[in-house]
Amino acid sequence: MQPARTYQLSFTSCLGIVIGSIIGSGIFMVPSFMIKILPSPMMLFAVWIVAAIVSIIGGLVVIGMGTAFPQARDLLDYYHMIFPKWVGYLFNLGSNWIINPFGTVIVGFVFAEYLGYFFPLDPIGVKLVTIALLLTLTIINTLNMEIADRFQILFTGTKVFSIILLVVFLLVPGKGSIQHFSMNEIGNWNTIKIIGAFFAASTGALNAFDGWYLVSHLTPEVKGGVKTVGKSIVVGLLICMSLYLLTTFAYQFVLTPHEIANSNMVAVTALEKVMGGWAPALVTVLILISTTSSVNAFLISSSRLMQSTAEQKMLPALFKYKNKKQIPVAAFWIIFIFQTMLVITGTYEILLDFTLFVVWLFVTVLTGGFLYIYIREKLVLPGFRRIPMILACSTLLVFGILYLLNFFITF
Repeated sequence: MQPARTYQLSFTSCLGIVIGSIIGSGIFMVPSFMIKILPSPMMLFAVWIVAAIVSIIGGLVVIGMGTAFPQARDLLDYYHMIFPKWVGYLFNLGSNWIINPFGTVIVGFVFAEYLGYFFPLDPIGVKLVTIALLLTLTIINTLNMEIADRFQILFTGTKVFSIILLVVFLLVPGKGSIQHFSMNEIGNWNTIKIIGAFFAASTGALNAFDGWYLVSHLTPEVKGGVKTVGKSIVVGLLICMSLYLLTTFAYQFVLTPHEIANSNMVAVTALEKVMGGWAPALVTVLILISTTSSVNAFLISSSRLMQSTAEQKMLPALFKYKNKKQIPVAAFWIIFIFQTMLVITGTYEILLDFTLFVVWLFVTVLTGGFLYIYIREKLVLPGFRRIPMILACSTLLVFGILYLLNFFITF
């Protein structure tokens, strides 16, 4: 008996996953963290732009890898084709048990904490709501991928519209000042201090852009394969960059750098200054929509990577089980159980600070390996010129090395 045909994801589906993975709660809080480190509004725009460009270059390099290794299904396959098998095992360990579950759980916690604005929750209540969110999305995804896909597109579209609406609410009343952008406290800083602060602030920006690569785990289920996936990564990152820059501009137009630095919820502070006391409720709804979309995108992508890992005999065979609709239900439920353990014990907090470091460690290693193979074997990639691809890989590699070195310096 032939298995049921796998539901095929469209470009719009992939775009929903890319944007859903990237935009969680970061844009509502990260600007405060960044301006404390680099107190210059104009320099912060440069940080956002550099982080976006680096992420887009990463997307282009992934497309190049997909063109070079058309038989690959996801990032794990790239590791197997470029490195010894033990490197793939490390990627499996880092992605399946650190990067994906820890990132998903922390966004789930943000959802629960903000739901507490409408329904006050104690610490146990926050954990129960987080688990309920994970359970609900897991059930939806294991029952019907088409419904899960439509859900993701709907919530991602609503999220984008909501952020645009937030920007409109902040800018249209005109209750701000363009002079806020000329304020800075780095006039007396030396070059080394500015560069160090720039890379430290980029941690927040890169965290806000994190997740763009997750859609690559679904390549076998996408119409058009790696080309559609690559296009969705680049377009999704451009959309996110535009939204981040618009929102950052709106924050800095309404608030002074000092006000941003002293606000744990920049969006709330800015809206209260412009619109009044109902602002917290609006921002809370935006964050609930945004985090739901983000958690769902993480679950969809994480389940595919775990199932692929099991197919390559790097996890027990049980993990690769699919139902009649070709949905990796075993991976979904194993992920849910593990994430529930993280929520209950709170152990996700131990490695949370290292999650982005692990992401960039894997990205840098993979890029370096691909660049070596690309030059040594003189690969010819249809649609890619040789020098631009070498420059793209080199740029990503250099940035990754500098970022990782700066992590150790600041840590």
